Amino acid sequence: MKPDASAEIGLCLLFSAADGEISEAELFALTTRVGHLLGDDFPLGRLQGLVENELGKIEDLGADGYVATLPDRIAPDRRFEAIRAACKVACADGLSPEEEEMVREACTALGVDIREMFAAVGCTKTQ
Repeated sequence: MKPDASAEIGLCLLFSAADGEISEAELFALTTRVGHLLGDDFPLGRLQGLVENELGKIEDLGADGYVATLPDRIAPDRRFEAIRAACKVACADGLSPEEEEMVREACTALGVDIREMFAAVGCTKTQ
C-alpha cells in the first residue's frame, strides 16, 4: 500500500459524505479509486478496517480538523492527484454545495488551485 493511500481514501470519504450521504454512484467511484490506490494484491479484509479508521478520524477531528491533518499525510507531489481523485468520486452524482465547500477547503489546506482542480475534473455542480 502506498503511504498516502489511507489519507487519500479518507479524502474521498470526506468529500463524498460532505452532503450527508454517499450515493450509489459515489460508492462505485470510491470502490474503483480504492482498487487503484491499494492494488490488486491488497487483502479485502483489511479494507473495511482502513475505511473505518479514516471515518473514525473524520468523526473525532471533525471535517475541518481532518483537513488540517492532510498536509502532513499527503506528500506535495501527490496532493493535486489526491484531490482530483476525491473530486471525481464526489462528482459521480454531481457536486453538492457542501461537497464543493469541502473541496475548496482541502485545496486551500493542500495548496492546490481550485480553478485548476475544477477544470481538471470537469465536474458539474448540483443545486
